[in-house]
Amino acid sequence: MSRATLQEVVERVRSGENIEVIGYEGDAAIVEKVKGVVKGEFAQEELSELKKRKPRGKPTKEQLELAARVARRLGEAKKPFKVIFGPKEVTIRTGGGFIRVTEDAVKLAGYGSLEDDPIPLVIDILREYGEVKLLRPLK
Repeated sequence: MSRATLQEVVERVRSGENIEVIGYEGDAAIVEKVKGVVKGEFAQEELSELKKRKPRGKPTKEQLELAARVARRLGEAKKPFKVIFGPKEVTIRTGGGFIRVTEDAVKLAGYGSLEDDPIPLVIDILREYGEVKLLRPLK
């Protein structure tokens, strides 16, 4: 566990480093390294929709920049979040769900609507990237 400024967090995300912000003390973010995304209580259909991809390679420059912009916005609002990079994708865990950014779309899982916190904070950034698809909410 370490402390980092918001700018340091954004730069680490921009460079493709998996990171978890677990809280804030003043202007500093409390940061941990992450091993992966904990799935939590999600419907099997939602998870299978997220797992369908098997691309190779690193996240694209556009995905890295989008993740950095989302991290900045969440950090400014003092929201905890986790960023995991995969091949040609990025997953951001925040609030009660996931934001999965693939090559062609943005998928939201675990949110009841686009009004669920913290989606309104970042929806404009997500829509600039591509189509935003809200996966079936939990029952």
